[in-house]
Amino acid sequence: MQYFTEDNHDIEGYLKNLTRLEKTLDPSTYQFMLNHSFHDSQINKLIVVNHEATNALQQSPVSIWMQLTDWSETDYELIWEDVRVFQTDFDIRRNKVAGTKEILFERGLDQWSYDELTQIEMGILRHEIRLFSQTRISIECRQFRVKKCFKTKIGGKE
Repeated sequence: MQYFTEDNHDIEGYLKNLTRLEKTLDPSTYQFMLNHSFHDSQINKLIVVNHEATNALQQSPVSIWMQLTDWSETDYELIWEDVRVFQTDFDIRRNKVAGTKEILFERGLDQWSYDELTQIEMGILRHEIRLFSQTRISIECRQFRVKKCFKTKIGGKE
């Protein structure tokens, strides 16, 4: 990560980086990334899909879908498509109460701390995500989208 580390929070540099992604991201995702953050969001689902390759332009049939709830109780879908790298290093034993050895099993992946979305080469994005559990997620892909989920009530229930 270039802009956000334990010791550095270069918000101005990161926003400048995001402006370079205007032509790469769809307009709503671009505006979301410029104006919002997933800080303190809870990841509810993380799904890796291995599609049947049907598009000749697609280099990878792998996509990743994440559903999360942000601090305001709004649900979002994050979708990475044409994924060429997906790495995570989840280890529940690292998620401990500060200053103790007590593992926070009930927190699971835990909440989103910070992330960086950068372009590493023409047409290739890298999304690096850090969670409060010390879990790191890294995804390299050709397309990234953020979509707000709209809850529907069926029979009076969500």
